[in-house]
Amino acid sequence: MARPSFLSPSALRLLSGPIVFGAMWLALGGLPDQQRAVGAVFGLTVAWWITEAIPLPMTSLAATALLVLAAGIDEDTAFGAFGDPIIALFIGSFLLARAMEVTGLGERMAWQLLSRPWASKTPGRLLFTLGAVACIASLILSNTATTAMMLPMGLGLLSALGTVKRGSPYAVAVMLMLTWGSSVAVGVPVGTPPNLIGLSLLKSEADIQISFVEWTLFAMPVTILMLIACWVVLMKMYKVGEEKARIDTKLATDRLAAMGPMSRAEWNTLIAFIVAVLVWIAPDIVAFIWGRDSGPGVWASEHFTLAIGAVVGAFLLFVLPAGTKDGKPDRLRWEDAAKIDWGTIILFGGGIALGRSMAASGLPETMGHAITALIGVGALWTLTAIATAAAILLSELGSNTASASILVPVVIGIAGVAEVSPVAPVLGVALGASLGFMMPVSTPPNAIVYGSGLVPAREMMKAGIVIDIVGFFVTFGCLRLILPLMGLA
Repeated sequence: MARPSFLSPSALRLLSGPIVFGAMWLALGGLPDQQRAVGAVFGLTVAWWITEAIPLPMTSLAATALLVLAAGIDEDTAFGAFGDPIIALFIGSFLLARAMEVTGLGERMAWQLLSRPWASKTPGRLLFTLGAVACIASLILSNTATTAMMLPMGLGLLSALGTVKRGSPYAVAVMLMLTWGSSVAVGVPVGTPPNLIGLSLLKSEADIQISFVEWTLFAMPVTILMLIACWVVLMKMYKVGEEKARIDTKLATDRLAAMGPMSRAEWNTLIAFIVAVLVWIAPDIVAFIWGRDSGPGVWASEHFTLAIGAVVGAFLLFVLPAGTKDGKPDRLRWEDAAKIDWGTIILFGGGIALGRSMAASGLPETMGHAITALIGVGALWTLTAIATAAAILLSELGSNTASASILVPVVIGIAGVAEVSPVAPVLGVALGASLGFMMPVSTPPNAIVYGSGLVPAREMMKAGIVIDIVGFFVTFGCLRLILPLMGLA
């Protein structure tokens, strides 16, 4: 007997939203109406983000509309999140990343490093080099684009070694190093969406602004230590050190030769990226020379923002002098630029809208009182540890962007009730949300390498549990040691 269509998996996933909405509405019966409605919308959004009943960006748009319809949030407050300067930063950085992808600059830089004998002389060195290339590229490109770019390189090198076989220890190690390397790139604000969600809500809800250089001071050590930890874990788990084969760099040099000299478009992309970085670090340079509270220091911090740097860099992609190739301008074309991941931008805007609406309704403070009373989270570093662990676990079930959007507002509310700074726990969420590695659905990079057919799910889970635990201790340890020295905790 056929199952009724309303009980199909897709229908059940869709029903999860209204069911959770109703459950939250009943559970929050003692709260003011607006907090109750915002909490119900929050529950519906989380349910649909986790079950992926409808595309994540569409869930964000629908949730933003529901905040106006059901919760009475002012339309400017709800949809104003899509006009947040952070969105401009996101779009600008996506355009720069798209240019590196389209022009081939990112691939050229990767092959350039892999062609060096010192970087790929042994299987162990090659494993680390692949991870380092993926990590460096992912500081600029999205981790998904980076893994997609690196996968053919990894497969080509495995083929040269004759180890393209499902479940082969070295093949598993290489594939996992590609996804892990691209995902641990949290060292710069634009490295991953959760970073920007944390920055945005810290600024809008706690009036705390963290600069580009300040972020790198505490987050780059996390990236470096996690990269090394990934390499050590894979070397030990898959006994890579026992491989004796010598890697031939001919594959990399042949690919570089086939690419020819750098094109004008590649040079333009490199220049645009350098200009963007200079704008990003300019306020810290000016503050170092004249002082952060001086006239030049205040002016630079107000005018040389992260969003401005990204937009200026993206603008240069379209105005720098271009040559011609096949009769067309040798630069990033708008038809290519328009293919950036607009869905993630919409998802990101919806996350900000949800966080701001929760803050406007007072729900995070109410939740903070309840959670503090229940588990006694009053100490700063206890809250930071719980927030970091929760972000890692939640990111195993859904996207890192959704995980950060769910947890950051709650953590800010708890910090307010506990009368502690929200910086450390929010950063724990932002960094931890990018460190879930157990399952193919945990991150798009995991799904990409799983799709290669070389990594059994049990191997991904077995190794992922280990690196999840390592990621928690590395993230918490770096925040605990570095933030007090920076005066941020």
